[in-house]
Order: sequence, then C-alpha cells, then structure tokens
Amino acid sequence: MARILIVGAGDVGGTLAMQLAQHHQVWGLRRSGGANSANLQWLQADVTDPETLQELPTDLDLVIYSVASPVFSKEGYHDYYVNGVRHVLQALADQRLRRFIFVSSSSVYHQMDGEWVDETSATAPHSFAGKELLQAEQVLQDSRFESTAVRFTGIYGPGRNRLIEQARHGGHCDPEPPVWTNRIHRDDCVGVLALLCEKALAGEPLETLYLATDDEPATLFDVLEWLKDRIAEVDPDHDMPEVTRRANRRCRNDRLKALGYVFRFSNYREGYDVMLNELGYE
Repeated sequence: MARILIVGAGDVGGTLAMQLAQHHQVWGLRRSGGANSANLQWLQADVTDPETLQELPTDLDLVIYSVASPVFSKEGYHDYYVNGVRHVLQALADQRLRRFIFVSSSSVYHQMDGEWVDETSATAPHSFAGKELLQAEQVLQDSRFESTAVRFTGIYGPGRNRLIEQARHGGHCDPEPPVWTNRIHRDDCVGVLALLCEKALAGEPLETLYLATDDEPATLFDVLEWLKDRIAEVDPDHDMPEVTRRANRRCRNDRLKALGYVFRFSNYREGYDVMLNELGYE
C-alpha cells in the first residue's frame, strides 16, 4: 500500500483521492477540511502559506499537485502555482518520493492559427496563466524529485456546463475561419493521473511531460451545432464575441496513448451525450 499526497483535492484531485484510497493510503490537502475514511484523510492547509504545510505526512511515495487557483489574475496564479509548488517542495525537503506529478494546462502553448502541438512544441505563452504555469513546471523540473507535468486541455464534465448553456442560448461561431478546440472529460483527467500513479509505483519509466486531451480536436462551430441539434429547443443564434480570444490549436495525445491510456470518452460527442442525458435532454 503506497502513501500518496494529493495537493488540491477539488473536483479532479478529490475524485482521484477517493479512487486511489481503494488501494492506497491517501491524504487530500485542501483549504477546507473533510470527513476522514479508512484510507483517506483530509488535511486543511493553504499552499500559499508555508506555515500550514509543516505537518505533511512522512514517507510519501507520490505527490500529485492538482491545485486550482481561486483567483484568476497574474498574482493569483503566481501564488498558487509557482509559489505553491515551491512551498510544497520545501515542506517535502527531507522526503524521498518516487515521483511528483503536476497538473498543468495547454495554455502554456502560444500557437493560435490551428497548428498541431505536442510535448515537443515550442511554448511562448502570451497569457499570464500560461506564463505562470510554465514557470511552475520549470520550478518542479529544477527540483531534486523525479517529476511529470500533465498539460490538460479544456476540462468538461459534471458541473462544467458552460458550453452546453452557450449552445442552449444560441451561441454561434462562424465555420470559417475554423476555431479549433480541444477538451478532455473530468473522468479521463482522473484516469490519466491514476495511470501515471500506477506506472510510477510500479517503477516503470515515465516522461517528464504529457499532453492530455481526447482523440478528436474539433472546431467550435461543429461542437456548438452538434450540441444545438442534441438539445433541440434552443434560442435564436447570436454571435459569441469571446470567440476571437479563444485558443485556436490542435493538440495531439500520441505520447499519452503510447503509455497505454484508453479514453473513456474519446471525443466530445461521447462525453457531452452522457452529460445531456443526466441533465434531462433525452
């Protein structure tokens, strides 16, 4: 039974904690507490405050850093990702981990003209979010621990209904020029992290970077029109002004699939179909 710490046990991290606790001793760290169970204990701490990280579990095998900044600003991202990773690394100074896994984002890529990107592509982000996440990745790579960063694309799933609501209210994007989007279901985010944990605990080699996205980049036009057809009763079309600010690239998952990951939802239709059923759209 491995000893695993999940820093940032929210939607993705919390679901992962409960899954891993079926076979391992798991600690979930977050700013609010929780009810402990046999193999899952909740720790209340804040990664921006090193004083709250003084009593971390010892003899850890794995750490998964899955923090979501509560503040969408350069300062917030710097505090919760760059400084947060530094603070956790400092608190783990005397430990001997098998691996430290960091949840990052495809926002570290700068390509905005429909280009294909993968783990070898250049990263020169223009947004503060991408810049701070890239810096956090580097802080981890420069540490003494074996580490892996996982760059997730747009996460959707239970409770993440923004695009469904946009389609229901008639959100429209012109088909030309195409605006390419990439996504991954929350359950596949958990599945990817669980596979990385399994491989690390088995002593199998892992890359320092994986781009995690489903099998099918799709244009925003195609996704919205499919959702409208599936929902059936939607408001009249209206242009979405934020389209011009959206990322426009196509992400590859070849390295992740070569590792052996099998997607539960390999494209947006499979994932959104389940969500729409659960929301009552038959």
